[in-house]
Amino acid sequence: MIRTLVLLCAVLLFVPAPTSAQGYVTAFVGGNFGGDSGVSLDESIDDTSRLSFGGRLGVLGGGIFGGEIDIGYTPDFYGKGTVFDSSGVLTVMGNVVVGLPLGPVRPYFLGGIGLVRRTVTYVPGEGQGSVTDSRAAYSIGGGVNVFVSEHVGINADLRYFRNFSTGNALVDLSDDKFNFARGSLGVTFRF
Repeated sequence: MIRTLVLLCAVLLFVPAPTSAQGYVTAFVGGNFGGDSGVSLDESIDDTSRLSFGGRLGVLGGGIFGGEIDIGYTPDFYGKGTVFDSSGVLTVMGNVVVGLPLGPVRPYFLGGIGLVRRTVTYVPGEGQGSVTDSRAAYSIGGGVNVFVSEHVGINADLRYFRNFSTGNALVDLSDDKFNFARGSLGVTFRF
């Protein structure tokens, strides 16, 4: 799986793009909600220990079709004060992007595959210790970039992540495919 992910990243980054292609980099901060997070978006944003952050690197040919690599990290996915002492979630996704070049407002839709890696450490006395779970997953979503200048824009994004297979029995319910949504705001730089 890791080799496939590395190959996908290399293809997206090194395939020659048409001369009308626009590259972009986005840095974001957001919150995870729904699914296995167990909280709403409002609760996730209010609890700053659950904040997610990361970045995207992508290219859009003619501003319409392209691809991106999205990397996000949440240091305390389940928050503080739970049975978990720490609960980090890392997502690495390669996505196909379809954009609508409508002047300075650029909505887009995406879907892709990648990896979701969870590392959970139980509080002392729970007897479970530490568990790491890495699974192939998919993401779907969309968002909008509003460019305030030729090269700088504000980004709003919503994505849904779900594992293809059931997770670790120590962390998930039986037959449960780990899933959650991430809402984020960021800054996009295009070149």
